[in-house]
Amino acid sequence: MKNKVRWMSLLIAALMLVTAITPVFADTETDPAGEPAPVEETSGFWNHPIVKLLASFFSGLFETPAVEEPVEEEGTEGEEPLPPVVPEEVVAALHEEQKLGFGEMTKLFQIVAEAKAACVLEGVNCDVTLEGLVAEYKDGAGMGALFKEYGKPSLLGVGQVRKELNPKEKSNNGKAKGKNK
Repeated sequence: MKNKVRWMSLLIAALMLVTAITPVFADTETDPAGEPAPVEETSGFWNHPIVKLLASFFSGLFETPAVEEPVEEEGTEGEEPLPPVVPEEVVAALHEEQKLGFGEMTKLFQIVAEAKAACVLEGVNCDVTLEGLVAEYKDGAGMGALFKEYGKPSLLGVGQVRKELNPKEKSNNGKAKGKNK
């Protein structure tokens, strides 16, 4: 009986030794034809409701300007057209990469929108860009300083943007429903 237990324990120990060594001898070469193509990473914030809200409300800020293309002669190549800007991508990048909050972005977007309107109407603040404002803000200029320089925007937060997109009408004129006072 002792002999059987000894042989059984030696067999189990040998089996465990073989299973521990086997992965070391596995084929470590990778097949280059079997590798998948690299996938471009996209932000997980694209589907965030506030990213979509801000992107749709301020979509006019992200449109690439239409540039008139000169007539090309045969055999010459023109410049490649700029790829379209995806507003959700810009908003998500500002939130993830620049670490801006949605309220900060709302204020900066509105400053740019109002600066563009002032440029068209009055010819002032024509050099204000989103990239410039973000850089100025990240360099330490506070919102108050930006408000002094460019004017306080009419929309200061995400809640105001929501109200602009979905205005609610009051039908009860402030009176409680179903109660006689």
